[in-house]
Order: sequence, then C-alpha cells, then structure tokens
Amino acid sequence: MIVAYNTTYDPPAPELTATLTGVVHRRPQMRLPTWIDTGSDMTAIPHTAVHRLHLYAVGRMDVEGIDALVTTTEIYTVHLSISGQPAQEMEVVSTEQPFVILGRDWLQAYYLLLNGPNQNFLLSQTPILDEK
Repeated sequence: MIVAYNTTYDPPAPELTATLTGVVHRRPQMRLPTWIDTGSDMTAIPHTAVHRLHLYAVGRMDVEGIDALVTTTEIYTVHLSISGQPAQEMEVVSTEQPFVILGRDWLQAYYLLLNGPNQNFLLSQTPILDEK
C-alpha cells in the first residue's frame, strides 16, 4: 500500500493509523495516529491509551530514550491493527507522545520503502524491489 506523508508536520512524516484494543477487554478501542520509527526497538502507545483501554502491566523493563537516559517502564499487551492489516498481539511500552510509535518489533514483518522526494511510502508484506 502506498501512503502519503502527513504534510502538517515540518518536515512531512510517514504516518499511519493504528487501532488498539486490550487483550482482556476488546472494548473500548482507540484509533490513533501512528509514526513509523525504524530506530525504535519496541512499539510505544500513549499513556492515555493505557488508561482508556484499561490495560494491565504484564512486566517491567529498562528502556533507553532518545535522551540516552535509562528508565524502568511497564510493559502492556495489546491487539494492534495498522491500516486494515490483521491485528497482532504485541507487547508495548507507554510514551508521553499523543501518537503510537511503531517500532521494529512490528515492522520486522514488512518491507518499507520511504520516498522522500514524492512524500509517500510503500508498506508491503512482499519484497518491494527485485533483490538480484
């Protein structure tokens, strides 16, 4: 699927929409803007989603932020669906950001081609380029 960058940001950003639900409770659900972050090991969801979805912590882990500070945070399990793709059960951490940060844990099953000049990207489950 080819997706246009969100041009309300400067510079424009590759953005999708995620639908989140809890694993125990499938209601409520939330649809949130989702930024692709190839530098993030794990997917992160907003603190507000943790509370609204009534999520329970399933563990704790140390994480290093972009500021190089290590903090201990709780891990939550959610069902996450991106732009019509089947929902995946994932372990996520929470973030202060108002959007989902889609990390390599989700991206590892996809091919991603960023096209900066055309301000769009291609996300696919099959190879995008001929690898010859």
